[in-house]
Amino acid sequence: MNLNNKKMKRTFKLLTLLTAIGIAVVFSSCTKTDDDVVNKSAASEQSTLQNPDRGDNCDFTAVLTEDEIADLLHMREEEKVARDVYLKFYELYEKPIFTNIAQSEQKHMDAVLNLIQGYGLTDPVADKGEGEFTAAFQELYNSLVAEGSESITGAYEVGVKIEELDIADLEECKESTEVTNILRVYNNLLAASENHLNAFSSKL
Repeated sequence: MNLNNKKMKRTFKLLTLLTAIGIAVVFSSCTKTDDDVVNKSAASEQSTLQNPDRGDNCDFTAVLTEDEIADLLHMREEEKVARDVYLKFYELYEKPIFTNIAQSEQKHMDAVLNLIQGYGLTDPVADKGEGEFTAAFQELYNSLVAEGSESITGAYEVGVKIEELDIADLEECKESTEVTNILRVYNNLLAASENHLNAFSSKL
């Protein structure tokens, strides 16, 4: 898939999410609380995203394709959307699940930033404050915050939407690279996003 087609596909995906009225989610029974799930996710990320003993974490000799570069920049900003939305919902509802997962999303942002800096790329959100994004992501953020501000249930549903989008995009990103340290970060982010999805789903 060339870069233009990938951008078009992602733009369509964002527009679909923006215009969706609701999501049908099938929930499996779960005995763990949302705090259990988030804590498991945080522990996993601490040991995998920031493991200094992995020498290939600092190997930035690969020559990245346009797709690989676009994917890293995309995921950096998408993880920021997740963090900033959850921080906003914590301000509104003061539920620990939002601040806990926002802290996790910060780790995601840091992991992708490490790759961006390592490969000499420009961080797309270097000059962006909380709630500030490039045009396409700004619309997404505004829409998600508006939807989740209507009720706590709506906020949990937005959490589900964000994590499902994150998982879908990470799976797509994995298909576009064979670079070891990039794949490792994507796999770790996927595992964490699946935990976050379970946490939000358990609240509905």
